[in-house]
Amino acid sequence: MQIELFNTGLYIKGQIKHERIYDSAWDLLPDAQSTCKIVGEQVNKDTKKTAPQHERESTHWVEKYWVERGCTKYWYFRYMWMEGRKIKRKYLGSVTSTKARYKKVIVEEAILDGLSPSEIVDLIENRVYKV
Repeated sequence: MQIELFNTGLYIKGQIKHERIYDSAWDLLPDAQSTCKIVGEQVNKDTKKTAPQHERESTHWVEKYWVERGCTKYWYFRYMWMEGRKIKRKYLGSVTSTKARYKKVIVEEAILDGLSPSEIVDLIENRVYKV
C-alpha cells in the first residue's frame, strides 16, 4: 500500500521525471464491470419526453391566458414564439373581443402556412382588421 501522499522522488530540481507508478491496491478492488446494487437501476429505454417549446414544429403558438384583477379573472389571447431560449409574446386581445378572436384565427392559419415569427408579428401589427 502507498505510505506517502506524494512521491517526492519524482521531482528533481524543478523538473518532473516521467515515471509511471502503479499501486497494487487497485488489484484488490472489485471488478469495474460488476453492477452496483447501491445505485438505482439502469434506464432500459428512452422515454423520449420533451417540452412542447423544444419541439421543432412548435416554436410558436397561440395561448389563452388569464389575469386576475380584484376577484375576477380576465381572459386574453397572445401569440408566443421562441428566440433562442427566450419566449417572446405579442398581445392579441380579450377572448370576448371579436377582433381578438379574428386575430387568433389569422395567426393560427399563418402558423399552419409556415410563416416565420417575424412575419406573423408584422402581420399582427400592420394588418387592418375589418370585422
